[in-house]
Amino acid sequence: MRATRTVLPWLAVTCLLALVGACQSGSIPSALPSTAARTTPGPSVSVTIANPTPSATPTAKRPTPRPIATPARLMATLKPAAPKPAPSKPARPGCNVPSGVTSRQVVLVDALGSAATIRACERSGSRYVVALGPYAGHVGRNGVSSAKREGDLRTPAGVFPLRSGFGVNGNPGLGAASWLRVDAQDVWVDDPGSAQYNTHQRSPASGRWDSAEQLQQSPEYRYAQVIGYNEARVAGAGSAIFLHVDQGHSTSGCVSLPTSALLSVMRWERSGVVMAITR
Repeated sequence: MRATRTVLPWLAVTCLLALVGACQSGSIPSALPSTAARTTPGPSVSVTIANPTPSATPTAKRPTPRPIATPARLMATLKPAAPKPAPSKPARPGCNVPSGVTSRQVVLVDALGSAATIRACERSGSRYVVALGPYAGHVGRNGVSSAKREGDLRTPAGVFPLRSGFGVNGNPGLGAASWLRVDAQDVWVDDPGSAQYNTHQRSPASGRWDSAEQLQQSPEYRYAQVIGYNEARVAGAGSAIFLHVDQGHSTSGCVSLPTSALLSVMRWERSGVVMAITR
């Protein structure tokens, strides 16, 4: 027992020294249950943000972003559609102008009895084509004749120049010749025995003629044009043959057209125009 009592103090000293050493090394064994599992935080994640270090060497260029495809940009890339060919104009109908006519413009009168179909025709290459019309008009009460005589109520057949215009109204735009605005003194002599036969004159007659047609007549002579028939003034061959405003019936030997058609033809005419009257 004495030996045991002697050893115990030394054992206590040894344990105390071991405990002191453990304290100095920071590792203290404990006989108590550890609570580290309750207090130790879970694994932490450490994020380090590194600032880029300036470099003297050039870095690779970033690729240039492609532009956004907007409708305007898409339209700009589209090729323009080829223009549609203009529709071809229909061929104009031809005019049956009498052979031997060479004028650039022809007013063609096709008569059937006292009725007439009238067209304004113009040369196109080697033929004539319709420029205006056809229009419905009239000729003399007794139709068309190649042997016209004074007072027979017939319209002369043939090709004649279209001369100056006249009328109760002012010039509507006659393109071929001059215009005379008539008054009560203007007449056209139809007396075969007069030296002024088949000409325009001013009254009074003073013995120069026995008969003449008054030119201040409305509505037929509101607009009129002289047809150059019997310009040689052969006595009795016919006189005062005009193109004038239609009255809805036959004439005494003239050619007539409704006002709108007549004015269109007058404005279309140019110097050198002729009228061809056929049956």
